[in-house]
Amino acid sequence: MTEPTISTIQQDAFEQQLKERLESLLKDELLNDIQSSPTIDQVDTLIAIEEGRAYRITIDRGPLDSLSIVVRQASKVHDIKRLIQTAVDHKNTSRSHTKISWKYIWRSHCLIFNGQRLLNDNAAVSQLGISQGSILKFTRLAFEKGNHRRARRIR
Repeated sequence: MTEPTISTIQQDAFEQQLKERLESLLKDELLNDIQSSPTIDQVDTLIAIEEGRAYRITIDRGPLDSLSIVVRQASKVHDIKRLIQTAVDHKNTSRSHTKISWKYIWRSHCLIFNGQRLLNDNAAVSQLGISQGSILKFTRLAFEKGNHRRARRIR
């Protein structure tokens, strides 16, 4: 068996010191919204919120519980949809093993902000007026009379 080298001992000591510092930082009351083992993306997102480069918005899903997601200023409606998918999939992995057909969901449902349907996936969040604390409604897509999709035939 090989003996540990000095570099691996130093690396282990460094990792231990880093973990201790992280734990002491996470106990600070200003940082209490960070999870116990945050990823780099989560920390980067929280920094972006503090610097004003990102918004925390709420998705109202009617009878289901609301989702709170973080959206950057430069993101588009498509990015919001992807974040919703990630949040819902993350919640459902522990509850059930059923797979959600997101293609069907986005064909039959849409997001609404201030009474305006967000149908253009390439629209920028900042141009739509979405800001910190905004609430988007997740609702069934209602088509205007005579302007709906034809039913698909099952073969």
